[in-house]
Amino acid sequence: MARTDFLNVRETAKELGVHENTVRNLEKRGTLKAVRLPGSGFRRFRKEDVDRMREEMWSQFAPDTELPRQRREPSKRDILTDEDYEA
Repeated sequence: MARTDFLNVRETAKELGVHENTVRNLEKRGTLKAVRLPGSGFRRFRKEDVDRMREEMWSQFAPDTELPRQRREPSKRDILTDEDYEA
């Protein structure tokens, strides 16, 4: 595999839209599998695994909804006067 098939912690966090510590915690819990580099112990994540995780994360959100094309007319607002505050 080429080097571009793996992402480091920072790149993975950016892809997922989360903090770097979240990526480390995902790896620690076993939710996201990492390869440790010999010597340094730095984590590398397979691009396919990161893409799968992103799809799983986004699938939990509500589906896109379309907004109405026309803006609704604002409701008429009553203007309060001094008489409204008199008791």
